[in-house]
Amino acid sequence: MRADEPVPVVDDFLPPELRVPSHDQLDGRMMPWPWPIVLDGEMVDCATCSTYRDWLVLSTRSQIWLRCRAGHQQHERRLDTAWYNRHAGPADATHATFEDCLRHLGH
Repeated sequence: MRADEPVPVVDDFLPPELRVPSHDQLDGRMMPWPWPIVLDGEMVDCATCSTYRDWLVLSTRSQIWLRCRAGHQQHERRLDTAWYNRHAGPADATHATFEDCLRHLGH
């Protein structure tokens, strides 16, 4: 190819079936957290049933929520999206509904 020839345009973006939704296209993200969570020297427990481990950590609308195995949810103001991002691994799936995600994670 000579320098004065036009460069062909190539669509090098991933095909739609291989694209992962961007963070602003998701209503939220969640990850399992089997260990106790200790914040400010205090172990976090479920406000309803007092369990202290085996959480699902939900990140949605710049808030962090904890969900125990019994299905109780509580907003955890001491955690933020930065904490979630530091601890979350790569997403292994996306789901159309909250319930589908819960099933996928065994909850």
